[in-house]
Amino acid sequence: MGVTRLKRKDRYNKTVSRLKQQAIKLVTKQVNIKSPYKEQTVIVED
Repeated sequence: MGVTRLKRKDRYNKTVSRLKQQAIKLVTKQVNIKSPYKEQTVIVED
């Protein structure tokens, strides 16, 4: 009984760790591009 429980726990841990690694890779792969309009201030007149 305990062996099957350990096997399930092992499979779950492997799955969770794989998903965490994938999420970390996605986050670090994203490139943040600085907005070219950040420095400009514009006054709109009607």
